[in-house]
Amino acid sequence: MADNVLKTWTSFLQDDSRMALQKMLESSEERSPLERAQALVAAMIEDPEYQGHDSALLRTHLHLISATMEPHPTVITRMIIPPHYGNIANNLHGGATATIFDEATTLPMALISKPGFWQMTGVSRTLNVTYIAGVPVGEEIDIKAELLSVGKRLAVVKGTMTRTRDGGLVAVCEHGKVNVDPPVPKL
Repeated sequence: MADNVLKTWTSFLQDDSRMALQKMLESSEERSPLERAQALVAAMIEDPEYQGHDSALLRTHLHLISATMEPHPTVITRMIIPPHYGNIANNLHGGATATIFDEATTLPMALISKPGFWQMTGVSRTLNVTYIAGVPVGEEIDIKAELLSVGKRLAVVKGTMTRTRDGGLVAVCEHGKVNVDPPVPKL
């Protein structure tokens, strides 16, 4: 399976319509943390052929608010819960919460990625979500994603979801990621 993921990502990076991510990596030293996160989002949504579930979330709902490197690489996003993310009780569905965390907690990887080191931002190994309070459809939420640990192969990102209006805690997550970058040739 890892080989299939690697082949898919390698072709993703080689496709001319997806060069934004490569450009971001090549000029990483010149960009602020927010610009790096914006470049990753742009690389993920600019291809009109790609219609995955994450493209709709990133194109229309999840908005970057801030990014910083201190004390840990952190990205904050914001969104209003759309009706199609609701459950029968008209609250944010648990599966939708996990999807939002999956996307939001990938963004801090752009802050540390460079050629040969997490350049493809990894894939999910684990995603553990703890649900604390319901949030109704139409409510605005903030998602803070903080990169806690990163090595050559594994990373851990903490996610916190709060109501924008009062900071009330909605859910938290721990997202384990695996690096699927192609091997770096040895000189």
